[in-house]
Amino acid sequence: MKLVEYYYRQIYGTNAPDHIKEVSDGLREVFNEYSTGSALLDEDSARPGGSLSSTINGTRDKLKGFDKFLYETSQSQSTSSDLDKYLEEPVFPRNCEFSILNWWKVHTPRYPILSMMARDILGIPVSTLGPDAAFSNWGRVLDQYRSAVSPDIREALMCGQDWLKMESEGIENSILIRFFHFPHPSTK
Repeated sequence: MKLVEYYYRQIYGTNAPDHIKEVSDGLREVFNEYSTGSALLDEDSARPGGSLSSTINGTRDKLKGFDKFLYETSQSQSTSSDLDKYLEEPVFPRNCEFSILNWWKVHTPRYPILSMMARDILGIPVSTLGPDAAFSNWGRVLDQYRSAVSPDIREALMCGQDWLKMESEGIENSILIRFFHFPHPSTK
């Protein structure tokens, strides 16, 4: 949050506190969703039988709803303090060799809910797009640094994309079938 506070003050000036609060509220909302989901999983795995379908058969217990309420409220009180505790920790000094994924792996026992969030959010694949591709009218530009896919696979994907486009534009499959049954002029 310190990084958000720093840059939001530069970007938004006097309106920064409103935007910072929006990010903070969003973070707490996501955290609460994860902690609620985690509480339900923990409660289910602690129950004999350990499956969600067993809750349907347990309607005889009159205090089951109360037990669930106690469990959820005690969980949310302790887990929200975990978020606050994490946000109050000192910021690590910047280091080129620092691995955020490794840090969360090591600190999973200390921050179980936050580490699940980090795993899901930081695990989203990220790709780069160079300015030549972003501002080019010539189409996509792939080079060895931006693509780990072999040239044969790239060619197959591009051809497949073209074939699907042709099919959706009304060109019949028979053209493609004829193309594959007869030698292509460039292969002679």
